[in-house]
This record gives sequence, C-alpha cells and structure tokens, in this order.
Amino acid sequence: MELKSYTMKKITVFSALIISVLAMAFRPSPKVVNHTTSISSVLNDYAFLRAHRQGTGITLTWGMTSNTNLIGFDIEKTMEDPNDPYSVWTPVTSIPGTNERSFKYTDASVFPGTSNYRITAWYSDGRSAMSEIISVKINAR
Repeated sequence: MELKSYTMKKITVFSALIISVLAMAFRPSPKVVNHTTSISSVLNDYAFLRAHRQGTGITLTWGMTSNTNLIGFDIEKTMEDPNDPYSVWTPVTSIPGTNERSFKYTDASVFPGTSNYRITAWYSDGRSAMSEIISVKINAR
C-alpha cells in the first residue's frame, strides 16, 4: 500500500511539472517593436483626433501638424481592451496622404460595444507616427 501511494505522489508531481513546462512553452510572446522604424511622438505629428457616432457608423476626424513626406494612413480598430498587449487590432482601411491638413473617415462596420481606434501615419523617409487611442461606445445599432 505504501509503495502505491509513493508512486502516485511521484506521478502527480511529475504531471504538475510537465503541465507547468508546457504552459510556459505555449504562452504567446509579447509584440516585438521593430527598432529600425522610428515612431514619432503623437504630439509632434497629430494636431487633433476626434471620433463620434454619425448615423449608423463612427466618423474619425484628425489633423496633422505637417504633411511633409506624408504617404498615407492606416486605421485599425479593436473591440477588446486597447491597453492589453494581446488585443487584436483589425485593419479598417488605408487612406492616401494629401496636401490637406485634416482628414476624415467613416467606419460603417460598427457593432454595439466600445470601438477603439488608432491611426498610423506613414512618411516617405521611413518614419511612422501612431496616434493616441480613441474610443466610441455604441449602446444599440
């Protein structure tokens, strides 16, 4: 009887060890920032960023302090916690840069809940500038 109990304890400890090792091995790795692309400060590039519900969509309006070398913008959205590094950001659209200082886009694909948006500006000199995150809560469609 003692031998059986001792063997069961060893199996239990060994199983717990294997589960711990596997849990660490399959844990997703955090996002790695590409240090070859410089991310500009939000305050240096974005003059303003606003979002509001318009009809059945959400309209984003933003302005740039300068559009020198501006190629365009990528808009991304998440319905998850925007501060969680594991949140999935879905591409919404890309907009070409123009000589204008302000830009506008309406996302018609919205659902009840909180939609969080961020905009990345791309420049021909290799720089990029990410906006602050802006959120809009939709109670009903």
